[in-house]
Amino acid sequence: MITQRQCQQIMFKLRCTAERDPNDIIANAASQLAFELETPNRSNALTDKDRQLIQYAARKDYAPLKEMA
Repeated sequence: MITQRQCQQIMFKLRCTAERDPNDIIANAASQLAFELETPNRSNALTDKDRQLIQYAARKDYAPLKEMA
């Protein structure tokens, strides 16, 4: 089970990946998954593909394009 804090961290990494990854397919998938994780219980139904994308985003560890103020 993923905690709320972990889910927020995952969504942040996915959004950074969506902004920065040069592969449009990966960027779009990261954006979509980050959006879906905002819905209740979505984090409890992760597929293998979702997990792979989350691991990819964590490995890449992209920083946001613009720092938050």
